[in-house]
Amino acid sequence: METQTRQETVTLTIDGQVVTVPKGMVVVDAAKTVDIEIPVFCYHEKLGPFGCCRMCMVEVEKMPKMATACTLQVSEGMVVRTNTQKVEKAQQGVLEFTLLNHPLDCPVCDKGGECPLQDNTFKFGPPDTRMQYERFNRDKATPLSPVITIDRERCIACQRCTRYSDIIEKDQALVMRHRGFQNRVSTFNDRPYDTRFSGNVIDICPVGALTNTDFRFTARTWDLDNTKTLCGHCACNCNMILGTRLNEMRRVTTPETPNDAVDDGWICDKARWGYDFTKSKNRIPHARKKGLHDPISAQDACREVAGGLKKIVEAHGPNSVGFIGSGYGLNEELYLYQKLFREQLGTNNIDHKTYVDTPGLPVPNFDMLDIESSKLIVVIASDPTEELPILDLRLKKAVTQLGVEMVVLNDQNTLMDKYASLSLRYDVGTDAVLFSVLQDALGGTAPAGGVQTQTGVAPDRIQALADKIRASKKVSVVYNPAALTGSSVKTLKQLLKTINELPDVDCGALPAAPVTNALGAMDMGVLPDCYPGGLDLAQADVIREKWGETAPLEPGLTALQMIEKAASGELKALVVFRNNPVVDFPGADTVQQALSKLDLLVVHDMMETETAALADYVIPSNGPGFDEGTTTSIGARVQMRKKGLNAENPSDWKIVSTLAKALGAEWKHKTAWEVTAEIAEKVNGYAEIRQKTIRKAGLNRAAVAHANGAAPAPESTAANASGDLLKLRMAEVLFRHDKILDAESHLAHQFQPSTVHLHAEDAARLGLKAEQEVTVVGNGHEVKAEVVISNRCNPGSVVLPRVSDEQRVAGLRAPGQNVAWVQIRK
Repeated sequence: METQTRQETVTLTIDGQVVTVPKGMVVVDAAKTVDIEIPVFCYHEKLGPFGCCRMCMVEVEKMPKMATACTLQVSEGMVVRTNTQKVEKAQQGVLEFTLLNHPLDCPVCDKGGECPLQDNTFKFGPPDTRMQYERFNRDKATPLSPVITIDRERCIACQRCTRYSDIIEKDQALVMRHRGFQNRVSTFNDRPYDTRFSGNVIDICPVGALTNTDFRFTARTWDLDNTKTLCGHCACNCNMILGTRLNEMRRVTTPETPNDAVDDGWICDKARWGYDFTKSKNRIPHARKKGLHDPISAQDACREVAGGLKKIVEAHGPNSVGFIGSGYGLNEELYLYQKLFREQLGTNNIDHKTYVDTPGLPVPNFDMLDIESSKLIVVIASDPTEELPILDLRLKKAVTQLGVEMVVLNDQNTLMDKYASLSLRYDVGTDAVLFSVLQDALGGTAPAGGVQTQTGVAPDRIQALADKIRASKKVSVVYNPAALTGSSVKTLKQLLKTINELPDVDCGALPAAPVTNALGAMDMGVLPDCYPGGLDLAQADVIREKWGETAPLEPGLTALQMIEKAASGELKALVVFRNNPVVDFPGADTVQQALSKLDLLVVHDMMETETAALADYVIPSNGPGFDEGTTTSIGARVQMRKKGLNAENPSDWKIVSTLAKALGAEWKHKTAWEVTAEIAEKVNGYAEIRQKTIRKAGLNRAAVAHANGAAPAPESTAANASGDLLKLRMAEVLFRHDKILDAESHLAHQFQPSTVHLHAEDAARLGLKAEQEVTVVGNGHEVKAEVVISNRCNPGSVVLPRVSDEQRVAGLRAPGQNVAWVQIRK
């Protein structure tokens, strides 16, 4: 190992300082390791060498001419000088030329105070100017998209933005057009630059050319209070800077020092412009009680709710109450809620999801960086482009820049197919069968000919995938448990175990459920059959030791079972935290009817929802921007989410503590971080997770107990005999019109129309044409949509993206139905 390390590093001298750095590093980055600054404009560490601005010229011993430090790779014994008279003259010349036609509008420029051109001019520029003529005027304040404004007169043609579009996004949406004074950043046919990641060009622009339209002229950069926190929109948990002024959100930017283990330094546009909910008129402003005109305090609401829950438990027993949480909650809040219901109310009726999943993995939970070092990536049932955008960038980087091979298993086409060497598109609902056949193939049993009839995938393609897995030394499996049908996640976990047991194969997985803290909710024990840390109910002695002699040991009700029991009258009270079952749960009208029958319905949420409208008590949740605690990403990395705004209402963890105190508990937490410390003591896998250890970049939690259980036999999803019914695949869309991104959102241009995607064979058989308005009917529910003949799925199925809450897409599926059957009506 030591020999290998020596071969991969080189030693050089920069301004008299000896530097040892990895082989292949460029001089500008090598200089940073010893705090020597070489000025740059066009260079960005994530975009690679370019050398167009010439700002980074240095002298190198034995080289006849100066070289650009951003393109020059280090070599053994190299001697570099960055501060000679020749270098300084070159730097001054570059800056003078750059400023030749640059407007002197620093006092009104949004980049003022954090502008590399300003900084480099002060540090390396000439002391005066030789400008004696009028500057060349160019376009000013031109919309590049609905959220980005470009001041072309400030552009210095560094081409960071165009290279970002080409190298990182892979869209080539931005280009440099024309030459000379007419040279400008633009798009094809001047179309709006409206990609999912467009806002990153604002951060990497070294001048004030690309600006945030919403932030322009609203505040000076030095007036902002900047808080390093986490995005709360998806499970990537990207790092971001929340800039506020006078306790109002002003802008979101990326940290100067990227967290490569999570987001690689990028955020999606929903992270940047999706925080208008912090000042939305649809936020729940205060606690309220049904029947009262005036609001009540959150503390009073908690005391009354606690009294109501206690009376119901005394009258009907612990199983008459339940809790439906959410993956949008922080670890601390979810941990306290499960503790409240188990310790104070004596029930395991605790859940947060409608799909089947189990805690832990039979293989390591890989981090984002493991994707880049893998030999093979297997993406299963996941659509990162729509669900987890920064994961999308990471996968594209691995394939196009690092030479990692990727294969895709999905029941619908996604953008990932474009980057895959092998794509297996299975029939909707046949994922368990496919996983089982693949597992047999890895064990040496060739796929039978009938597998294509069962799954829609040819045997030779399954065998080809098995061969690729066997030949790969390191395999990363990215899967979305929320998109799997029935209990197929258990079959998948058995497959993961089989892959990891292959000779010379190291396998790990990333459970890529899209919801912000889906993995953390599992770890915190917001499950009816597992305590925190994947502690199975069968481990009675361990449970009693950790949670007391009265800890409930009988399996509780799942979220869907709680709705069912509410409908039958057996469940009397339900607390819903950051969830909207009326819209998001299967059943639509039946869910609403069931919740209406409860004696006590309590909703603890940020925004006014259809579920909150039914509640007896509504308690405000502050949510991202206002809350503090931790979340666990799909890569099992636990990070701190800090508040940048102050709220009038109590924090969510305080709400739970108030409920517990009213029920007789003696909790003594004074801050959210004291709850984090308790989690470290009591939850398997979180022993090292403390405020100090995760302060900078977070920390991967250790493995939690793997409680998979036996996988049931795959269920049959044979075609409907009548021939007019099709299997439904509901696709998730992150940029959807919902309570967070409402009609007034800056991202309204990203909203998609309601569409239903059909295979050409089914469209012809049913007499449907593209763009035809139809009604999708299932479970007594209807959704209006426009036909798209895309072959996105196999014949016999349709894909219906969930683009808006108004669609109520979940209503097409009956509770407990693994695969929904729908009819298309003209």
